[in-house]
Amino acid sequence: MTTATIKIDTALFIRLAKLPSEIVAYIIGFLPKCMLPELLYFPPIKEIVVSTIFSDVNIAEEYLRDKASDVPGVGYGICYCDYFKVTLDDLKRGIDQWNIYPRCIYIDNVEDFQNVCDDFPELLFKAQSINGSFAGDEGPNPEPFFKFFLDLNIKFDSLSLSNFSDPLTVPPIATSIELLNASLTNYVIPGVKKLDVDAGSDEMENQTYAFSSDLENLLLYTKRSIEVTLPQTLRKLEVYAFSSVHFISEEMVNLEYLTIQLPNIRTFNETGIIAPNLKELNVRCDQLSNLEELRQFQHLKELEFGFCNYPFGLFDEDSFPELESFMCWGCHISDSEDCHNSSLIFPRNLKQLAIECPGFENVDFTTAMLPLTLTILHVSGLSFNDGYLGENLRYVNVQGSSLVFKKRFIIFPMVEKFILKADHLTFESSDFMYHLPASLMHLNLFACEQGKMNPLTQKVKWPSMLSGFVFQNFKINYETLKLLNMKESRIEEIDICGGDIKTLDADLFPVSVKDLSLVQMGIEEVLGSFEDLENLQKLSLQGNQLKKISPVRMPVSSLSFLDLKQCNLRLISPFVVSMFEEKNKNVKLRVNATGNLNLNVFDVRRALKASKGLSLNVNNFDKNLIEVSKRSTRLCCEYELPDPYFKESEMEEEVVSVSDYDSDDLYNGSGFDSDEEYMGIIVLSK
Repeated sequence: MTTATIKIDTALFIRLAKLPSEIVAYIIGFLPKCMLPELLYFPPIKEIVVSTIFSDVNIAEEYLRDKASDVPGVGYGICYCDYFKVTLDDLKRGIDQWNIYPRCIYIDNVEDFQNVCDDFPELLFKAQSINGSFAGDEGPNPEPFFKFFLDLNIKFDSLSLSNFSDPLTVPPIATSIELLNASLTNYVIPGVKKLDVDAGSDEMENQTYAFSSDLENLLLYTKRSIEVTLPQTLRKLEVYAFSSVHFISEEMVNLEYLTIQLPNIRTFNETGIIAPNLKELNVRCDQLSNLEELRQFQHLKELEFGFCNYPFGLFDEDSFPELESFMCWGCHISDSEDCHNSSLIFPRNLKQLAIECPGFENVDFTTAMLPLTLTILHVSGLSFNDGYLGENLRYVNVQGSSLVFKKRFIIFPMVEKFILKADHLTFESSDFMYHLPASLMHLNLFACEQGKMNPLTQKVKWPSMLSGFVFQNFKINYETLKLLNMKESRIEEIDICGGDIKTLDADLFPVSVKDLSLVQMGIEEVLGSFEDLENLQKLSLQGNQLKKISPVRMPVSSLSFLDLKQCNLRLISPFVVSMFEEKNKNVKLRVNATGNLNLNVFDVRRALKASKGLSLNVNNFDKNLIEVSKRSTRLCCEYELPDPYFKESEMEEEVVSVSDYDSDDLYNGSGFDSDEEYMGIIVLSK
C-alpha cells in the first residue's frame, strides 16, 4: 500500500463519519481513487471506503498508482483514475478479507482476462458489470474469449476493440461495443444497444453497414463513402463523415437525438432521414443552405449549429414552439448576407442562447428580439453600443471586441452570474454598482485592453450571495479600492488587475476571501497584516513594485500559495516571517518568485533553512541556487521568466553587501540538511 506523502485532515474525516452512511458513501465516491487506501485507517468510515473501492476495479498485473503531490493545494488532484487499480492476487485477498465482490470490473488486455479465467473464474459470475478493452497491437486475438463468454452466457456491459488489422467476429456477448481502427465481419449483433464505429484507414470504399434491430444508439465516424441501413429502433444517431454517406431508412419515429456532419449536402432532405419526433439536432454541414426544411422538426428541444453559415431567417416568433436551447459556434456569416439589416429573432419559448461566431461583430445585436423566457445568454464575438439585456436572465456571459453600456444600464434582479469580457469595455455610469441584485453570485468585468467607468462616489453594497468578483484593467486608484468596500462582503474569490494604488491596506478585504489576486496594481507598500484573512489559500501580488517592502504577516495556517512573480524583489524573507515562528514550523507554503533576477541569493537560502515547510520557485539565474535545487524538492530553478526591473549593477551590489552571512544559516538541500524536508508523512497502522 502506498504511504501518504501529505498530512490527511483527520478532523475532517471524523466529522464526515457523523453523517448518514449513504451521504458519506456519496462524498467518498467523488474522491480520487488512488487516495482511497489511505482512508482505510479511519475506522468509522472503513467499511464505506471498502465498498467504494470494490464498486469499480480495474484488474491489471502492472499499473502505476498516483501518489499525492507535496505541492500545497494539489494533493491527489493529479489523479484522474476512473477505477481503482489492483492486481488479481490483491483483489482475491481483499475479497477473502472483506467478503465482498466487485460490482464492476474493467480488464484492459487479453493476458489479464486469461488470468481471471484460469485463476478466479467465479469473479466473472459474481460481478454485476464486466467491461473489456482489447488492442490488436498489444496482444493476441480475443476471439477465443468471446466464445468462452458465449458458452458460459456471460456478457460484457461494454467492449472496446482497437487497432485490429483483420475484421473480428463478435458473437452476441456485449451490450455496448466500441470500434477504433477496427472492423467486424458482421455488424448485425443481437443484443447490442450501443455501437461506436470508426474503422480507420482499413475501411473499404463504398462499405455497406447494416445493424441489429436491437440497436438504439449508433455513432459512425468515416473518411470513405459508405452506405448505411438504419434500424427503426434507433433513439440516437451521430454521424461524422468526411465523404458521402447514403442512408437507407424508413420513417424513424423513435429517433430523438441526431448529430450529423456531412460535407456536401445543401438540404437536409438529401440525407433521407425522416424523424418526426426529433428532440435534439446538432448540424455540422458547412454547405447547408436550405434551412426551410429544418422547420419540419417542430418538437425540437435543442438545436445546435457548428461550422455552418449562421441560420439567418430560420426563426420567427411562431417557429419551433418547443425549442428551449439554441447554440451556434464556429459559424461564419456569408458575404451575401445583409448583416446590418438582419434582425436576430429567436423562438418565443427559448431558455438558453449561446452564439460564438467569428465576424459576428458586424451583426447589430441591439436589435435582437430576446424572448422573455430566456434565462441563459452566452454570446461571443460581437460589438454593441446599447448594453440592454433581458430582464429574466440568470446567467449572462457576453464577450466581444467592444462593449458599451449606457447610463441607464443595470444588472436585472434575477441574474446570478454576470460576465463581460471585451477588448474595450465601457460603462457610461457606475450607478449599476450601487444596485447589484440580491441573487448575484459572480460578477466578472474583464477588459482585455482598456476598461472605462466613471469613478465610484459612494461605497458599494455587495449582495450576501456574491462569492466571486473580477475587475480587470479599469486602472483603479486607492480611493476606488476603498469604495469597493469588499471588507463588508462575503466574497471568496477576488481578482483585480490594473491600477495605481501605491499603498495596499490588507484590512480592505473580507475574512471570507480564499483566493486574492492583485496583479499590476502599482503596489509599492503594504500596510497592516493579512493574518486576519483566516480563510485565505492563494494570494497573488504579481507585477507590483515590492523592492523595499517591510515584513508582512501572512495567515500561513490557511495560505498554501503565494505568487510574487515579477515584483522587483530583493528579499523573500519579509513575506514569510510568519513561517519562522515555532507555532508555524509544520505549515507548508509554496512561493512563486520567478521573474525576480535581483533576488538576494543568501536571503533565499536563509529563508529555506529557517522554514522546512517553505517551497520556492525562482529563475535559474544563479549557479549556486541551481546546484542546491538539484538536491532539493523544495527549491525549483525554472526557465528565464523575464524580469522587467532587472539591473545588473544592482545585483552585483547585493552580492558584496551580504558576503558576511554565516554559512550554517544557509540552505544546501537534502544532501546537507538531514532534517531538510517536512513531508507531513503520517504513520498508518491497522
